[in-house]
Amino acid sequence: MRGAPFLRPPRLESGALAFLDEEEQIAAADEPERPRREPAGPERRRRQFLVRRLIAVGVGVAFLILVVIAFRGCLEARSDRGIRNYAQDIGTIMLESQQRGEEFFAALEGEGGLTEQQAEQRVAAVRGASATLLDRAEEVDTPGQMRDAHSAVTLALKLRRDALEKIAENIGQATADTERTDSIDAVTTQMGSLYASDILWSQLAVPEMEDVIESEGVDASELPPGNFMPEDNPTEFLDKTSVTELLNNLSGEETTGGVHGLELVQVDMGDVTLSPDSTTTVDSGANEVTVQVLNGGDSEESAVTVTITFNGEEETKEIVSIGPGETAPANIPLGTLPQPGTEATLDVLVEPVAGEEDPTNNEASYTIVFGSG
Repeated sequence: MRGAPFLRPPRLESGALAFLDEEEQIAAADEPERPRREPAGPERRRRQFLVRRLIAVGVGVAFLILVVIAFRGCLEARSDRGIRNYAQDIGTIMLESQQRGEEFFAALEGEGGLTEQQAEQRVAAVRGASATLLDRAEEVDTPGQMRDAHSAVTLALKLRRDALEKIAENIGQATADTERTDSIDAVTTQMGSLYASDILWSQLAVPEMEDVIESEGVDASELPPGNFMPEDNPTEFLDKTSVTELLNNLSGEETTGGVHGLELVQVDMGDVTLSPDSTTTVDSGANEVTVQVLNGGDSEESAVTVTITFNGEEETKEIVSIGPGETAPANIPLGTLPQPGTEATLDVLVEPVAGEEDPTNNEASYTIVFGSG
């Protein structure tokens, strides 16, 4: 039996095949992309945990930043408050110290009719108050930025306390009738310490404190002058003559009426009279100075003190009394003499007496050369 005839499919042309491929591509492009399926089970829980963890970390970091900012602000406010309080406390202490200085010089000048004993008691009270002010300053809470300034403050107050201590010890003898030269010297030296305390405060402590206040932008109260010496002429009492005159006024001795005043008339070494205006050559063996003192006042003056300073050594001689219009000598031996041909300086001071208004002619300085003879 003959089978059915085999039918071949119709042959497609190449153009028709290209057309079919293009249709398939268009259909594939138009077909929407299937959404990705979210992971289920443990994977999904893990992702949720990570997201929550990141959110928590972000919140924590933000909170930490806020805490740091707030803490820094608190620190800055605390620092500003510390600087402000320090400036106020030290300013108060130095203002009180300035007031103690005014009381001190008022006492030395016998203000209000103070007697010698009352003046000594007032000086002792000022000394005690100054020691208390130093204690207060040492207890002040000092910011780190103020440590250098604080060192200058406490040093200034220590100088005042120690100087007043020595002045209180010597003021009684410095106003006595005799043997007062050493005590007057001690008081004069301590006046220098009081002046140095003013320099420490005004030239070191105050500028340092003001620099810190300005650099930190702190609104602090203005610092007081804080000086201990008289404001109008702080260097007046660095001179021994001025101190002597001040103490003479405090001595309590009643001075007779009329004019009181001494004058340095002449200074001799051996047979040679010294000149304050030129260098004088004296014998190499001249070992004594003779000082002639004139009483140019109307009353007799007693316990007249003459002091010479030669080669850094100080010697003192007391003239028992000088009548009005009279001249009296003070013979003072020298210490170690320099080698022949060596130039030396001799300073001579006749200490003013009570009631003496112009002591400018009480002292002189001489330049001497010891010869070979």
